Amino acid sequence: MRNGSLGESLHGKKGGFLGWQLRYKIALEAAKGLCYLHHDCYPLIVHRDVKSNNILLNSRFEAHVADFGLAKFLVDDGASECMSAIAGSYGYIAPEYAYTLKINEKSDVYSFGVVLLELITGRRPVGEFGEGVDVVQWAKIATNCRREEVNNIVGPRLLKTVPKDEAMHLFFIAMLCIQENSVERPTMREVIQMLSEFPRQNLLS
Repeated sequence: MRNGSLGESLHGKKGGFLGWQLRYKIALEAAKGLCYLHHDCYPLIVHRDVKSNNILLNSRFEAHVADFGLAKFLVDDGASECMSAIAGSYGYIAPEYAYTLKINEKSDVYSFGVVLLELITGRRPVGEFGEGVDVVQWAKIATNCRREEVNNIVGPRLLKTVPKDEAMHLFFIAMLCIQENSVERPTMREVIQMLSEFPRQNLLS
């Protein structure tokens, strides 16, 4: 893809050049890709390695979910399946997967929530917050889990240009996606509905 991965755009040498509206657009497009896997395929597909490096950007910065090397079909109407070992990327792995090796589509939803936090904060999931602390824990502490405190975590390059209501909304969706209890996380269809609540006037500005 012409513009590499979202991870490279956020954390590489050109890190932080993505404007807020473009980040929001990428979030929505990536959500649509995961929604297709979870709801429009039969049997449904769990990606198992959703992360910013696996969201690729074409010449128009349109987002595409990529790298299906760890993907699994889920049969029996999407019931959780027990894996023989943990696969995925550190910082993105859902708690239930890490502790029980059980996985379903809500495990991808958790990982997508981490990607949303990357888009908001401009920070990598791990390595910037001290030993044993990831972006999920850091964001919860910094905001006290209150969307009104989202400016405490918005990346410094974005802080002056981000509409606070949109930042609060994206943070609220991220917090739903990273719920400890997988049952409480939204489906990707619900995520798309929530992301679509803000009309995008100029997605490339």
